[in-house]
Amino acid sequence: MDKYRLVEEKYIGAQGFIDDNQAGTVGAAPKTGMGDQCIVRITQQAKPRSCITTAMNMLASGNRHIELKAMGKAINKAVTIAEILKRKMPLHQITALSSCEIVNVYEPLEEGLDTVVNQHYVSCLTITLSTDLSDVDVHDIGYQPPLSLSEMQPGDFGKSVAAS
Repeated sequence: MDKYRLVEEKYIGAQGFIDDNQAGTVGAAPKTGMGDQCIVRITQQAKPRSCITTAMNMLASGNRHIELKAMGKAINKAVTIAEILKRKMPLHQITALSSCEIVNVYEPLEEGLDTVVNQHYVSCLTITLSTDLSDVDVHDIGYQPPLSLSEMQPGDFGKSVAAS
């Protein structure tokens, strides 16, 4: 592909997973707070500890719901982060899996070559964690109740959980 250059990259069905400002960049920012909708975007390059700290800070600041969003190879990291958060405090979880289409258009650098369109699908995962049952559908197919207290290890977040 050294005789081609990328001229266009489209993400179809990836709303919320990729910032419009950062579309096409690798390793987008792992965290964003958007008003009362708290989203932690997890990328392959994101450090799990910083994502966990960001999510815990969002919950400690009074937010009742946070969303962990990941695409492709970052999905396993998002699941790990969700499980760590659930062991630190009682959280209801709803998991949703989807896919998005990525279309790359390459233009030839030499004459006589055709334009190449590369199209592939990537899995997308959204994990919604909630401190209470408000706006949570317990009949959702991806719903998981909080862990029992014997399975939790509050660690450094225990003081904030006990205070709330």
